[in-house]
Amino acid sequence: MSAFTIEFQDHPGRLADVCEVMAARDVNLVICGLAHGDSGTVAFIADDEAAARSALRDAGLDATERDALTVRLKNAPGAGAATFRKLADAGVNVEVFLPVRVSDSQFVAVLCVDDHEAAAQVLGSAVA
Repeated sequence: MSAFTIEFQDHPGRLADVCEVMAARDVNLVICGLAHGDSGTVAFIADDEAAARSALRDAGLDATERDALTVRLKNAPGAGAATFRKLADAGVNVEVFLPVRVSDSQFVAVLCVDDHEAAAQVLGSAVA
């Protein structure tokens, strides 16, 4: 699985632009947007990665594609802290964190990290 990120100048409609490009190709997204002053970042996963790549290219949107891990955590105070501490202590840097699904008992997220092997080893059964 891959996660895509796009960085851009923040102004009204940028998130809509990305979503419209994907909708025109029937690509379903789990998406998160974040702004910092005048710049913004959109991170997403797509149900059809090939169509997403093609749509981004055709729209002239410069995206970074990263390999991603899916993690399942207990939905409880401290679960995220423990997970991120394990990764940090193993020297693993988290590049993208994208919540995918939250229930009363479980939290599922997509993580892009700089060392997949180390992350998988440290997180063990939490990696789906």
